[in-house]
Amino acid sequence: MSDMAEIRIERKQTSAVPWILGIVVITLVILWGLKELSSHRRTATPHRGTAAVDTFRDPTPPRLRQFAQATLGAVESRAA
Repeated sequence: MSDMAEIRIERKQTSAVPWILGIVVITLVILWGLKELSSHRRTATPHRGTAAVDTFRDPTPPRLRQFAQATLGAVESRAA
């Protein structure tokens, strides 16, 4: 039994490129998620430098508003 065949097992060298691309993709996804999260927070709260006033502007022309007030009576305007 001393005439056994020698079997060579060679390991394939794995490339680092898939790992690097995976890390880059994961990093981009995390950064995108943080950007989206911070943009949603910004729209929900006013900036510190802005005044908290009602900025609603009634798009109705003044003549139509006057006509409506004359026809319907004294109705409170939303643009007060």
